Amino acid sequence: MIRVLAPGDADALARMLSRCSPMTSYRRFHGVVTEFPPGYLRRCLSGEHVAMVAEEDAEIVALASVGPVFEEPGVHEVAMIVEDRWQSKGLGRELVVTLLAHAGVAVVRMEVCQTSLLDYLTRSLPVVASHHHGCDTTLDLDVRSAVEQWRKLRDDGRERTDITPQPS
Repeated sequence: MIRVLAPGDADALARMLSRCSPMTSYRRFHGVVTEFPPGYLRRCLSGEHVAMVAEEDAEIVALASVGPVFEEPGVHEVAMIVEDRWQSKGLGRELVVTLLAHAGVAVVRMEVCQTSLLDYLTRSLPVVASHHHGCDTTLDLDVRSAVEQWRKLRDDGRERTDITPQPS
């Protein structure tokens, strides 16, 4: 189930992060962390950033957020972390598209490590701007087409329901 993050979700987020590998943590935070940065967590829990989670068996297994880039008015940045056993199932993509449809933004910035996600994004969405730095790439993406596709699937009753976790 995908839902909006609630103010009381801090403990569930901490448990989810503790189940993530150091590589997953690194890919999300560009460094290995054992807890969410306090400022980011506060912005997500307070609603300053639009944040959504995916749950399974009453446990959060993924978090995605979108919030303003303070130095650049009108630019929004997307961040996402998916627990390891749920990766490569399409859950992250579904969560981000649901988030973007809910947030109503058209162009977003994502900082992406050199992974299959980078390949997917650049193949699937119009890239407005791209900057490479080290092993990371910053993309400004026009997400309107992905949001419209998701809305059409939702309206046609064809939302994904086949997402299952990888064995632990």
